[in-house]
Amino acid sequence: MIDDDWLLIETLDGFELASVLGVGTAPRQWKSLARTVPAQLFPVIAEAHERGVPVVRELPRSRYAWSGRQAYAIPVVGPSDRVHGVQFWVGDADDPPPRPGVAPFVLDGRSRRLEMPTAGWGTTFEPERSVWNGAEIFTDIERFDGALDLAVAINRAEPGTRWLGILCVRTPTGLRTGMLATRNLTADPQCWHGLVLDITETVAPQGKSFEATTVDALVNANPGLYLAVVDTAQGRLIRWISAPIPRLRWSGGTDERTIPHPDDRPRIRAAHTAILAGARSHTLAGLRLSARDGGWLTVDAEVSPLPYGPPDAGPPQFVLVRMELRAD
Repeated sequence: MIDDDWLLIETLDGFELASVLGVGTAPRQWKSLARTVPAQLFPVIAEAHERGVPVVRELPRSRYAWSGRQAYAIPVVGPSDRVHGVQFWVGDADDPPPRPGVAPFVLDGRSRRLEMPTAGWGTTFEPERSVWNGAEIFTDIERFDGALDLAVAINRAEPGTRWLGILCVRTPTGLRTGMLATRNLTADPQCWHGLVLDITETVAPQGKSFEATTVDALVNANPGLYLAVVDTAQGRLIRWISAPIPRLRWSGGTDERTIPHPDDRPRIRAAHTAILAGARSHTLAGLRLSARDGGWLTVDAEVSPLPYGPPDAGPPQFVLVRMELRAD
């Protein structure tokens, strides 16, 4: 039992599968709840999870170290009022220390719609926004080395999957480090519940990698060049590596597969087939993409496999799309 530190206990797929994700702002990787919290205190945590309201108890006198102390169990309530976790503290004071920031979220693996009320992160995030769609999810992310791993897990949606990783986000107060943990639900493997814990005090924010900085330099030196990562399983835009193409209709819940002109989609399917068959690149000249004003933007595109996984991993799971916007 760890005294005087807030524990973050995830209950993403129910209390029966609960584990510990954080001790204060120190991250933990699905640490056993039974090895962290005495079983005698489980009912306090379970009550907060089941009722969705804070529970405060003075613990009974006993021979244990927590005898007579105060226990606080604060539910972390996500979208649709479902409890995603419990922040738990045991100590001598009636006024516990501030709780680390944590934000719950729900991600629909089909539509890739992310809903995350960010009030739990305080003023360091975007309190005016709670929904991101598709590649919009990366709008405020400075660095997320595990992004493709998570995308693969979401695409596969194997029942009982859980995933954890570190990311760095841009906020009005500067860069912050978050630990993202998510599980898909037993009842619906396409539905992912998760938590993002602010661990900045323990893990210093990391800026962009050398590779990302090099890409930025390339894009800055070539105005009109745009780069995007697309998955080969669904043909969905994962993220923009560069800034998005101006005036392109890609955000706000748009299915990116509807962006190309209908007459150009057979060429895109041919490129997809060629890449999966082992082609090192495929060119799509004069590709028409839907603009926000209802018209069309024309780009010259080149598609190439994006290295991911071991060399014998099979057909590529992602492609890098390089686009140059033609003048109007």
